[in-house]
Amino acid sequence: MMQKAPIIITSPSTRSGTTLIQRLITSSDNGICYGEHAARRLIELSNFVHREYVLLQKTEDRHAFNWQKVLSGDANYWMVGLELPGEYTQNALVGALNCFKQHYDEATRAIDKEIWASKSPKQTFLDIVRLSDFFPQLKCVYIYRNVFDTIRSQKTRGWIKDNSDLANACIEWVANTEVIAALQKNNFETVPEMLHPVKYESFLQNLDTGIQRLEEFTGARGINRDIADVKINVWIPTSKDDLTPAINYGEPTALDKGELEIIQKISGARMREIYAEYNGSIPEN
Repeated sequence: MMQKAPIIITSPSTRSGTTLIQRLITSSDNGICYGEHAARRLIELSNFVHREYVLLQKTEDRHAFNWQKVLSGDANYWMVGLELPGEYTQNALVGALNCFKQHYDEATRAIDKEIWASKSPKQTFLDIVRLSDFFPQLKCVYIYRNVFDTIRSQKTRGWIKDNSDLANACIEWVANTEVIAALQKNNFETVPEMLHPVKYESFLQNLDTGIQRLEEFTGARGINRDIADVKINVWIPTSKDDLTPAINYGEPTALDKGELEIIQKISGARMREIYAEYNGSIPEN
């Protein structure tokens, strides 16, 4: 049976493991995981619909007044914000989001898959909650990783060019791990049914268990565990005519002492909250 709602794969920051989860689900017998653009369209559209809904609720009295005047034949007033009558605007907004998701469903059926997911790193948990308001059966795989390793990988990709970029990446990681810290305080005993938190390091250390739990949560069957053995963090094609990757992986870039100190200063407290093995010291490269 077709999955009734999206499965979103996300993380606190880029280079946290969303591509690994995407590749594993796509290797399954019955699932496909679309990429970042597909997920962001759904999320951004749901944020737009949510924002417009809130605006409509705030201006409900004004809309009623406008239509009372218009239907009585009175157009002698300011009506720049005249909305569609009744609930047509609300229905159009939700209909657009449902239509969007319906086409994802149809695309998945067209390739003979039963379930579909889509990945988009560094989404706030609020983004996921808003999407779940429209799709109550939504599932979210939330994979998080040691901030020092994510920063090294981001630096490899050229995304960390100076200390300002570094500080912003750390601030983002701290903000988006708030949900993990909250769950950690209760030893993950009160995880919402729609959420599957994955600690990147533990997932790789206990790969068979991690894959089993991923299959149980998503409904994917027959995931190829060998996919996890192939390291990927970059994609550089052989040429413009040959898209076969010439380079698929670059070794993580080392961090200097100053960079490590910045990460520790901004992210150290959160690291201690969600990584019991972290002793608060600055790690070596």
